This record gives sequence, C-alpha cells and structure tokens, in this order.
Amino acid sequence: MDSTTAATARLTPEDLALIAQAAHRAPSLHNTQPWRFRARLDGLEIHEDTDRALPVVDPFGRDRLISCGTAAYNAAIAIGHLGWTPQLALCPDPGNPRLLATVTCGPRRRPDAEGEQLYEAIPHRRTHRRVFLPTAVDDDRLEELRGAVAAHGAWLHVVDARRRDRLADLLWRAAREQAESREFRREIGRWLRETGEGVDGVPVASLGKAPYPVDGLVTHDLPLRRDAEDWIAEELTHSTVLVLFTLGDDPLDWLRAGMALEHLLLRATLDGLVASFADQPLQQTRLRPELAAFLDEPGHPQAIIRIGRPMVTVPPTPRRPLDQVFMN
Repeated sequence: MDSTTAATARLTPEDLALIAQAAHRAPSLHNTQPWRFRARLDGLEIHEDTDRALPVVDPFGRDRLISCGTAAYNAAIAIGHLGWTPQLALCPDPGNPRLLATVTCGPRRRPDAEGEQLYEAIPHRRTHRRVFLPTAVDDDRLEELRGAVAAHGAWLHVVDARRRDRLADLLWRAAREQAESREFRREIGRWLRETGEGVDGVPVASLGKAPYPVDGLVTHDLPLRRDAEDWIAEELTHSTVLVLFTLGDDPLDWLRAGMALEHLLLRATLDGLVASFADQPLQQTRLRPELAAFLDEPGHPQAIIRIGRPMVTVPPTPRRPLDQVFMN
C-alpha cells in the first residue's frame, strides 16, 4: 500500500467536485437537500443548512440530520473511489454545531470492489414513490442489508405478517393526523414541484394517483373513517417492510442512522431493488415509542423503509447546482 497519508493529500478541483456531487446525490427529506459543503485540501466538510428546515414535519431536525448522514456516507464512498482511505469525523467541533461531518483522505489504497460497486450505484438510486410489484425480498438479500446497517451500529427489524396489520393501523393514524393539519399540508405542498420546475423538492411526476401509503406522501384527501383501510395492509405485502433502529437517539445517532440508511439503499440498488419511506409515524413523535414497543425492540426507530421491485420506473429528483451548495 502507498504510504501517502492525509497530511500530504492534495485533491484537485475535479476530485472535490466528484466528491461533492456524490454527496449531493444523497436522499433527503422531501428532497430538501439540507446541507452545505465546504472544500478542504484533503476532503469535504458537511454543514447543516437550517434555512431548508421543515419545522412542522421535522421539528427536532432528526430527519434533517439523517439526510446529512446519507450525504456524508456518499462522500466517503467517493473518496474511496479516488484511491484514498476515507476518514470520517461526526460533529467534530463542539463550538460549531452546524458542522456535522468532515470526510477526509486517509492513507492511499486501491479502490475495493464493493466500494466501487456502491459508488456506481449512487446515480441510480431512487426513492420509489409509486406502486410495488407483489414480491418479497429473499433471505440472502436481507442478510446483505442487515450487514450494511450493522457496519454503522444500527440494526433492522423485518416486519412480519403478524405485525403488519398493527403497522398499517399506525401508518393510517399518523397519515390522518398529518392530513388534518393545515400547517403540515401547506409545508409539504411547498416542496412539490411540477414537471421541469425547480432544483429541489419532489416532482409530481414521481407520484401516482393512488392514495397514501402507495405514493409515500400525504397529498390526497383521506376518507373520514378512523379505522385503517384493508388495502393498506394489503399494499404492505407487496414489499418487505424494514424498520431501522439505533440504540441511542441524539444527533450523532441520527447521523449514523443516515449513513446506515444510505449504505442499505445503495446495496439494495445493486440488487435491482427500490425503496420508499413510510416515516409518518416517526414524524409524529409520540408514536415512535409505540412502534418500538409493538415490534419489541429496545432501541429507537429512525426510518421505516419499504423494499421491493417497482411496477414502474420513476425519474430522478432534481438537485441544486453545486455552486449553490458550496460555502465560501
């Protein structure tokens, strides 16, 4: 192995653009892209952008930090692709809480096969907000996904058939509460984009006509009945439902959850799978302990993910130009 270390790393502008572009392709809550980047000679700083906060949907910034964790993971994968050992520090400066991560170059190394595969998956990953084919993820693939999140100190709960109805009820209750909030619907509406419009947010073309949770966002009127519709539980059978857990529940845990989540999503992409999120119960803070309790898990749920195969393809979500993301 080359003995060159981070102390002598000097990345070119092209290298830095490649790292930043990979980080910028990460998923984020309603594609808000809540990060800012600062270039270093040896890597990239990732800062929280609170101007892109969603105070109704995400009042504590948990989803925002999970989003920034996904960006940090992609930056680390890109540094590995360039032939350096990625070194990542989370919340490195207590005096600057908006600096969430530094991703820098360690010793030189040859890119490894798995890292190269994950790097190639970055531009192909999509959040699938449409209908799934009625298939389940096989056990071998699930073990790969478990291994991906375990690398970051997280774990997965695979929701089985006997808990599916309970989860459907929880999804329905959370969706109703959000749909009945004018402030919530207004905030979501600000991040929906017509075709060809904008450089952030969720394109309407990524959504279908089916009601929640098939399309993943509360954008349609819900019926007045209080009980969950049978089709919600039925729709959940068309995919494998995973819940991502961490032992702790502070900003560091949220960032690590984001890294685990992106590792899982890239791994799934390599297997020809797509993912969507059903995080409404986690955005209703009082429902998070209820979810952990009926799943009989000791930790804190950070993401509810549906994994499966798509019935239709969806377009990529837009991204802001990089020059709008970099800090001076």
